[in-house]
Amino acid sequence: MMQTSRTMSFRKKWLAFGPAVLALMIGSVAEAQSANDVRQKVSAAEAAVLQAVSRRDSALLRKTVNDLAPLIENGLKRKKAGGQVSSCDLAAHSLGFAATSLAQAITQRGEPRKLLMSDAREAAADFSRDMAACDVQAGQKTGNHAGVERALRAL
Repeated sequence: MMQTSRTMSFRKKWLAFGPAVLALMIGSVAEAQSANDVRQKVSAAEAAVLQAVSRRDSALLRKTVNDLAPLIENGLKRKKAGGQVSSCDLAAHSLGFAATSLAQAITQRGEPRKLLMSDAREAAADFSRDMAACDVQAGQKTGNHAGVERALRAL
């Protein structure tokens, strides 16, 4: 079987292009896996925040924020390095901000409490949008993540 120069040229191009395609595919799978891991951690934190809001438990809110801190720090490191911040990272940040504001609002009275609760509600609304985008990015069915926002309105 004789090979033409055209066939040989195609094979050489494929040999040069093949490893790049493989690296891209592996990178995409790793990114999706990472987004799914972050999504699961943020979803668990969301459940903990809902539980803390129902109990008005500032200690559980602080613990939840401490659990989210490594995720938020990793996102900030990637951003400083010139990388992209995922929707799941933004959701972790929004939820952490809402939980921190709420933990402080629980201990305050009067005008400071109103301001902190307003900040927490806005962060909860941001969390709902960011988490919906995170669901899409992680390849999951988009869920309803407005529970934190509704729980804060009920306070």
